[in-house]
Amino acid sequence: MPNDANVIGRKVAWYRNQKGWAQEELVTQLTLYGCYMTRNILASIENQRCPANDKQIEYFAFIFEVGVQDLFPAKRHFSGAKIGTAKEIPRRRKRKRRKAPCRAGEK
Repeated sequence: MPNDANVIGRKVAWYRNQKGWAQEELVTQLTLYGCYMTRNILASIENQRCPANDKQIEYFAFIFEVGVQDLFPAKRHFSGAKIGTAKEIPRRRKRKRRKAPCRAGEK
């Protein structure tokens, strides 16, 4: 079951496949630049079993030569809305006013 804290895993796997690298090759690249990671950790990030921390996200962006924002999906994962679009804020409904109780002799 995917972890809601990891929204970049699919993009990491996509960029890795675009480069034609196996997971071992990406792990080697990350290790050469100073980011300790095993193939199991990478597999867990790509399969969204565990989240990537901020340091790992920066290293992924550096290795793939993309911006950090490019690792994140264009749509929010919980609502499907595009990021940055104006969204109306829901407000409380106004309550209907109650009629004043009738006094004796009035209608």
